[in-house]
Amino acid sequence: MFTSTFKMNSKTALIHFSVWIIFVLYFAISYFLLWWELKPIKISFLEPLISALTMALCCYLVFSSMKFYNPSKKQYFKIIAFCFTLTVMSLGLSIFCIYQFFDGPSLVHYYQKLPYKFIINFLVLSCMMIINIFWNVQEEALENDRRKLESERLVRDAELYNLRQQLQPHFLFNSLNSIIALIGVKPDLAKKMTFQLSDFLRGTMRKDDKQLIPLADEIKHLELYLEIEKVRFGHRLKTNFEYKEEVLQAKVPSMIIQPIMENAIKHGLYNIIGDVDINTLIVLENNMLTIEISNPYDTDQFYNKKGTGFGLSSIQRRLFLIYSRTDLLQIRKTENQFTAIIKIPQHD
Repeated sequence: MFTSTFKMNSKTALIHFSVWIIFVLYFAISYFLLWWELKPIKISFLEPLISALTMALCCYLVFSSMKFYNPSKKQYFKIIAFCFTLTVMSLGLSIFCIYQFFDGPSLVHYYQKLPYKFIINFLVLSCMMIINIFWNVQEEALENDRRKLESERLVRDAELYNLRQQLQPHFLFNSLNSIIALIGVKPDLAKKMTFQLSDFLRGTMRKDDKQLIPLADEIKHLELYLEIEKVRFGHRLKTNFEYKEEVLQAKVPSMIIQPIMENAIKHGLYNIIGDVDINTLIVLENNMLTIEISNPYDTDQFYNKKGTGFGLSSIQRRLFLIYSRTDLLQIRKTENQFTAIIKIPQHD
């Protein structure tokens, strides 16, 4: 609202400034040419003043009439006709006023110069009309660009929200199944897991309206998720984090690490007997936050050969929507180790 008002006020001020510049220049040039032609006769300033005032009035009419009108290519003859009409109007008003203040010889002299005045007035008004048309075209183009960017932003935000929502059901169903399995055997663990799941989902809903959050908040939310998974898998799941305190203030997309951790747990624990270590390394160098999550995996398992899966592909899509880059998610595989690498640009 304030921006549009400011633009309107600045445009109005520029219109007034332009019109009065034309008035001053028209008066000065008309008076000088009249003095040059009739010297040493004393020249009255009324005739140039009247001509300049009528031109200023016609310029205001141009701005007022073109304020909400932008002609198409086939309507430019109307602009020429409009300029012609305003030119005749300006000269007619000047002649009418000169009749009130000047004698016959002065009128004769004015009529002698009438063709030149017609050409000058027509050219000035045509220039004002063309400038106003280009002004309107530019404003319309800027407004169209603004609406396009706003529409693209809304579509991007809707897709980001949809991607975040798709990440939750899979984890939620697994957690509920684990709670059901624990109710009869270990009711205390089932109760604990229920409270942890509640805290995790509450934190997820709070972050739905935040695109970028501090890494410290993301890690706290991730720890809630890992506590739930540790209840499910017991002592088999071990997680290690390695980072410096300075990286905790870095900004990351909300819930960007949890799908990778879920993918690491799925491929690391479901097909391997014994304890499994999932290592997370976080470093910040040259305004680029790098997050590496490594887990063991069984190369003989069929679904490990099927690709990155929905979790990683959704992360890659989110990173592209936020940063417009396709190189921020990388996958590295060794003989029995799978590593997902996320790079988050840190803009000042």
